[in-house]
Amino acid sequence: MTAGALAAAAALALAVAAPARAADSAPARLRVGLERLRASGVDPALAAAVEARVCAAIAESSRADVICPADVEAAALLAKSAVTFGECPPDECMKRVDAVRRADQRVSGALERGEKGLVLSLQLARPDGPGPKVVEQVPADLDGIASRVPGLVKKLFP
Repeated sequence: MTAGALAAAAALALAVAAPARAADSAPARLRVGLERLRASGVDPALAAAVEARVCAAIAESSRADVICPADVEAAALLAKSAVTFGECPPDECMKRVDAVRRADQRVSGALERGEKGLVLSLQLARPDGPGPKVVEQVPADLDGIASRVPGLVKKLFP
């Protein structure tokens, strides 16, 4: 886990644990959670890099607070440490992780190598049902995929 992901998770965990804002403050921002991309027939490092790029593109396109899989992993690690050092009871620490994981909308997807090459699919899910879905063949190299991700994600958040 990178130091940046750990720092982001710590900041997010502190924000979640902070007291609620006054009723007259700005409305809460939309929270979009990215599920871990399913990877099939691709190098795990490539899948992780594409997942990070998708998460960044969601933040750019949706103008929402985005919860990436690395954020949830970091929050779980912090919660485990907090339990170990007696900073909070296990149930309370896990509630913090659940609060980080909570999202108004979710994006799931896959990066799969098939007969026709590498395919990236993304699906937006809203509380009222499925949202837009994109499925597109992408180049086999990270730079090529990264250049295509913002356009694909914009189709989820028109």
